[in-house]
Amino acid sequence: MCTSVSLVPVLHRFLLKAENQTVPLCFDVSGPVRLKLLHYPSRELSVNGELDSVTNGGFSRIFIHVKDSQHVEIDTNWVTVRDGQTVTYYTGQDRITAGSVTVIVRNNEIDVATGDMRMVIIVHENNGPKILWPVLRQRPSDNNAEGLLAVEAAVYEEVQQAPVRKLKIKNQEADVTGEMVVDYSFASPVTMNCWLTSADSALQRPLFQFVITQL
Repeated sequence: MCTSVSLVPVLHRFLLKAENQTVPLCFDVSGPVRLKLLHYPSRELSVNGELDSVTNGGFSRIFIHVKDSQHVEIDTNWVTVRDGQTVTYYTGQDRITAGSVTVIVRNNEIDVATGDMRMVIIVHENNGPKILWPVLRQRPSDNNAEGLLAVEAAVYEEVQQAPVRKLKIKNQEADVTGEMVVDYSFASPVTMNCWLTSADSALQRPLFQFVITQL
């Protein structure tokens, strides 16, 4: 006897706020992929994240690299700092300094600062397992940022309601459907309406440009 198993794809829904619109865009990313969150070439600063293998499980690990010598790995349970040849593990609330990087671990969030860049990584209890969600609080003054967190707010207008709803995002039309998305950028997640479209349409560039192989 043969039994067929239907595999449900692991999806992670992302929110992209819209400029001068009340309803944001949203898009799905499939699988436990690794994403480029932030990259400032002139600062030799990069932030990468690995999505969990559970649907809407957020990030399981986030890596911060400054130049070639300072590396911070943030897990749901601990922080690992590599400063040159020195490796230190932290499991409790603490203030950690590694070269130009300062990490402050609190109960439900982790503050990261280097130069004039400020980021908070919120730790959510997602019906049991913890998840990480990065929020960029202050961009560096350099205007050459890349990555998912550097994407500007969407600019769109509604051009068709039936038979298929269409939005013009910048200069390109995209099919959308009304869905729900959870905004994890708050300490208490907020569920809201969104226009679901493809990742390429929402980001206005191919998703593969944000996918990386190494954290």
